[in-house]
Amino acid sequence: MDTDRSAKYTPLVLAVLTAAVLQAILIARSPTISADGIIFTSIARDLHSAPITAFRKHDQHPGYPAAMLAATRTVQWLGYRAEPESWTIGGRAVSYLCGLLCVVVVWRFARDLYDAKVANISAFIFAVLPLPRLYGAEAQSDMPHTLFYLTAAWLATRAIKTDRLLPLAAAGVASAVAYWIRPEGLEVFVAAMLVVVWRGARTQWPWRRVGLAAGTLGAATLVAAAPYPILAGKITSKQLPFFKQQSAPTYIELMAEAKQPSEPPAEVAAAPPPLEETPTSNRPAVAEETTPMSEPAASEPDVRYTAGLVARLGARAVGKLIESLCYGFRYVFIPVYLLGQWEMVRRGTPQRIIVLLWTLASLHMVILLWVFYVSGYIASRHVLPLIGLAMPFTALGVLCIGEHLGRWFSIRPARVTVATLVVCTLIVLPYSMRAYNREFLPVIAATRWVEGNAAPGTGIVCNSPYVGYYGSLPTTILGPDAISLEDALAQGTAGVRYDFVVLHVGAHGYLPEWLPQIKQHYHQVLEYHDPTWTDRMRKVLVFESRAAQARRQANDSRS
Repeated sequence: MDTDRSAKYTPLVLAVLTAAVLQAILIARSPTISADGIIFTSIARDLHSAPITAFRKHDQHPGYPAAMLAATRTVQWLGYRAEPESWTIGGRAVSYLCGLLCVVVVWRFARDLYDAKVANISAFIFAVLPLPRLYGAEAQSDMPHTLFYLTAAWLATRAIKTDRLLPLAAAGVASAVAYWIRPEGLEVFVAAMLVVVWRGARTQWPWRRVGLAAGTLGAATLVAAAPYPILAGKITSKQLPFFKQQSAPTYIELMAEAKQPSEPPAEVAAAPPPLEETPTSNRPAVAEETTPMSEPAASEPDVRYTAGLVARLGARAVGKLIESLCYGFRYVFIPVYLLGQWEMVRRGTPQRIIVLLWTLASLHMVILLWVFYVSGYIASRHVLPLIGLAMPFTALGVLCIGEHLGRWFSIRPARVTVATLVVCTLIVLPYSMRAYNREFLPVIAATRWVEGNAAPGTGIVCNSPYVGYYGSLPTTILGPDAISLEDALAQGTAGVRYDFVVLHVGAHGYLPEWLPQIKQHYHQVLEYHDPTWTDRMRKVLVFESRAAQARRQANDSRS
């Protein structure tokens, strides 16, 4: 009896171990965390010193930074107190654990929907896909959010399938926890509530039962989610400009203003292009995590959203969403998933389950399209919940291939199924072990060189968050809040001599006009080339001020 029970969980254990090995390889091969991870670290530090102020100050929800803080304190309590390495380990540990638990949740979700065979294939595919493994090895909120999002979806599916209230309440709590990490977490609550009402409208449930189910779901979600908006004084400010007192122009506003005939062509260049995010891109965390403030205009421009503009941006948004989904499935699993959708209908999946899952997926896609109109980009990591929801149907597609090819070629369907899974795995596996964030190694090397050669009272001007993260000297940032060297120096700490500049040329947000501004007052002393760019267009330059050189020469002559 015990042997049978162990055999039942063996495929799940193998899937979890596969995910664990791949995430460990990624951590070993990736020398640092992403720029967004540095922002989460600063939020976690703020939570430690002033939690309520941090709630109100930051656009990011506090769930993941709080977990990062707890994990880092545990690492430091165990004796490893190095800065910032202990924070890197703490942030990655949270995502690492959540990445493994996601595999388990996908397995339970698929098993409740269909059977153990579908569950085993679902868990294994999710374990080898590059996107979930990457964010299981990063210090970002996406994998923790995906864990609770999928948990809520699984529990809501179980509740709708069995007509039980306890799983529905648990789904509401899980959705609220996901909301503490990212605002999209409440999508599961909304979708489940819509399906509950829909079932009442179709007389599948008596209205008394509908009221009880809706009240249970609403109360559980409210109790778990309400403390954040009460303490923060906002439901969310992330990607919602109307929650900000001084919000930056949205992407559609910038595009509309660029089309105004009164605007000179030079102004169009000021509008940032859509951010083409890849896991290795140096997209500054402020692009989403801390939206740059803009000065309030004396009079609001007459922005006209023409039908043509809305349609063009809508087409771009749909294209970017499709591209992100293809990247998430690593292309090879797209036809398998589509085949699984047909198999889902053929197997007679209950209509209420199909309605719930499609409502949830549609709601998430609509929100991502809205994000494009606001910010001009859809990140591949934003489709992680959709990838998780699609796993049972991707597994159905694999089984469908095995069944039909086995029949046509007179081969056991199980063998064809295994062969299909092996081929798909071999195609995606190299991408699941690819090193990330290596382009930031030159910044780290430049920072350490400056730290070793700077005199007391020296600061650094830079355009990379890694300088402040890995260094201890005061920094002032060239970026959205300081678009010139003069602005950056004006925002620096009083009494600090900013004798060095670390400039990441070609990084996201880099402005070519910074280089001539710097060369007026600084002399280049070092150059580091980006190891990921063979054409050497991206590089890190280190400059020392002419005043510092003059002081050093004077000291040398006196000695």
